[in-house]
Amino acid sequence: MIGTILKYAIIIVIILVVLVLIITSVIRQAGEKQYARYDSYTKEVLAKNFDLQPYAIKPEFQKIHPWKALKLLKFVVESQQTDKLARINTIDATMMLFMKMYTLLIRPNYAYNLPMLSMDFIFMGSNRVFVIEVIDPANIDDENKEKYYDKMRAWQPELEKFEPMDIEMEWAKNIVTDFSVHIKADKTKDDTLFEIYKTFLHAYIDMTKNAQKLAPEQSEKVQQGMDGYVSALLSRGGPAVNVFKQIMGSEKQQEYVRTVMFGVE
Repeated sequence: MIGTILKYAIIIVIILVVLVLIITSVIRQAGEKQYARYDSYTKEVLAKNFDLQPYAIKPEFQKIHPWKALKLLKFVVESQQTDKLARINTIDATMMLFMKMYTLLIRPNYAYNLPMLSMDFIFMGSNRVFVIEVIDPANIDDENKEKYYDKMRAWQPELEKFEPMDIEMEWAKNIVTDFSVHIKADKTKDDTLFEIYKTFLHAYIDMTKNAQKLAPEQSEKVQQGMDGYVSALLSRGGPAVNVFKQIMGSEKQQEYVRTVMFGVE
């Protein structure tokens, strides 16, 4: 009798495990499809507009795969550069087997009055987390920058229809522009989200292409502002840097954020 019960219990457990694996696989494939949409479009557009060159990063930071045996987290990092953009970083992240995240982070050459651009898009089944931050710590006015900020700002009425996200970075409210995007959505809004993304990406590209070199004292202000932002991010915390601290430890997190993610050293 006990043997029969154990036999059926094992069968039920096996069935449940198989179902979980099937569901997880289906959810991950949906996320991978959205990831590929953003990744392929971005690579194509950037390659058309800039002479991109690879930027070498340490092998330990190219693939970040903590708790490898469990396969719960995996980050694949690629880095490029061009004359006006010192870092163009993309991250292919898989989390908890079923979550996919696309990250694009651009840090400009300090010689130009350009902001940093940070984008994180998470796909979890039918749920979406959509973050676009235009980070401008130097806050030097010029017509070129304001022209393209207005193009990004044009989406604000539509964005008000989405569920906002709480971002606990009060210290950065004067650094991260007020038209940056922090929203939640579902898969029915995928096409709208992609159009928002394209608007920000193309506006940033055109802003970069039209940017003129700064005077040395203004260039120094840009550098100090961006370095100060990264230092504050590390000391005060933020969603992404906190994750890397947990999986790398403080010392490696500092090195990764400063040398790879933002390239301020």
